[in-house]
Amino acid sequence: MSEKTTFYYHFNRLNFWLLLNIVISYLLICCGIKYRYCCYWTEYYILLALMLISWGLWIYKHLIKQTLAIITDEYIKIDHCHPLYWQYVISAEEKIVRCCFRKFKIIVFNTKPNMEYKYNFLQKHNGDFTPFSLPLYPVVTKDEAQEIKELLKKKTQYIALEEDKK
Repeated sequence: MSEKTTFYYHFNRLNFWLLLNIVISYLLICCGIKYRYCCYWTEYYILLALMLISWGLWIYKHLIKQTLAIITDEYIKIDHCHPLYWQYVISAEEKIVRCCFRKFKIIVFNTKPNMEYKYNFLQKHNGDFTPFSLPLYPVVTKDEAQEIKELLKKKTQYIALEEDKK
């Protein structure tokens, strides 16, 4: 068994979602205290449930470690997808892709055509990001991005962007 190297996402915790959760929580608590008859409204309980779901999802995303990739000698496992074995990877190359009017730098894995792989929904419908890609934008630290690049250079042919080669 080969040694596993695991990388995690690093999301910014202080964001609009946190601010929205705080404001909605404050408003619902104030309404519940000042207007006691709110407890008789179905709508109030629906809003409370939505608030709790939103807090639960925020906590899951930001306080629990989210796996970006697991790299071993046999395969790379991206997010929660099935492992992609190195024997199917032709090369890895850096690309700039557009998403929501922004440009992101990613690593794309070029694979052999017609390989047997069980794709999930997001891999089939992932736009410019392709089924197998790793982010190099701020959800991963610069040190970890460099470490990922070094590991990939050992495993397969790595094609860097022209601006990085200088």
